[in-house]
Amino acid sequence: MILTQFFKMMSQQDLLTQALNDTHEMAEIASRQYSHVIKVTFDDQKKELTSDEIEQVRKKDFLLNHFEKSIRKKVFEHLAVNDKEEQELYTAFILTTIVNNFERIGDYAKNILEVAEIKHMLKDEEWNGKIKEYSDKISIIFQDSLSAFKNGDAELAKKVIDEHFELKSKINDDIYKVATKEPDGKVNYVVYGLYLRYLKRISSHLMNIATSITNPIDKIGYYVGDEDNKEDD
Repeated sequence: MILTQFFKMMSQQDLLTQALNDTHEMAEIASRQYSHVIKVTFDDQKKELTSDEIEQVRKKDFLLNHFEKSIRKKVFEHLAVNDKEEQELYTAFILTTIVNNFERIGDYAKNILEVAEIKHMLKDEEWNGKIKEYSDKISIIFQDSLSAFKNGDAELAKKVIDEHFELKSKINDDIYKVATKEPDGKVNYVVYGLYLRYLKRISSHLMNIATSITNPIDKIGYYVGDEDNKEDD
């Protein structure tokens, strides 16, 4: 009886450990996916994307979807057969919240790829510089988010949250500027508006991940101190 309980406990522990390890792997895939779509947007804007490049991004997005479903399954199977200790319930909720955000980042990376497919329309050098600057800043926020998640670093997570809200304000201002620009026969500013929107959403999901480290469960996704301020898709 004791031996049976021991093996049962070990298998349950493995499920949650596997889910956590899978979440780390999913995070790395999402990070590489983001870096890749930014790279293909700005590398040689006169070069068209190949069908293989487009398909590779779509496959990675499908892989992120698979990871989310697999992690959820492992988490809930663990909870179904295990004593519901408070810490394990909390960990389970956090993991399912985090993987949902990584899956959504994959969706927005795929949206950025759709802009990259028509990158020849990004003809305004000033705005090209702006979106490249925002993209690079989000790359840093991305790495900080991954580090904060893997190490449970609350201070770094707080830094991510603050940087997101500073960046979000600037991007919102620029979205308004491009939305209110006079039509231009040479430049399609709708493309810039879309790109800025996708960047903001990726930053928002990274912020959500950071709040899972710093905030109590009921305030994940919110900026503490301004509980009405929640990120919307």
